[in-house]
Amino acid sequence: VGIVSKYAGMQLALVLAAAALVRDGGTLVYSVCTLSARETTVVADAALARLPMFRPLAPPPPPWRPTGPGAMLLPQDAGTDGGN
Repeated sequence: VGIVSKYAGMQLALVLAAAALVRDGGTLVYSVCTLSARETTVVADAALARLPMFRPLAPPPPPWRPTGPGAMLLPQDAGTDGGN
């Protein structure tokens, strides 16, 4: 699956631009309020493929659910809006 929406393309461009600003040893967080794979795991995977100096961290504990290189928070698990 590739970058298929204009929003996912913009998100990837933003992540790549932000990556250039991260200090050595710093952390880059890609977090979105959608559960769509094309705007979550697809963008994260594409960013990681272009940024080999970055590596995903272990996912946070429950109620977060591991997915792709990150994790998602589902409304029914935490009484919140969804997010990745």
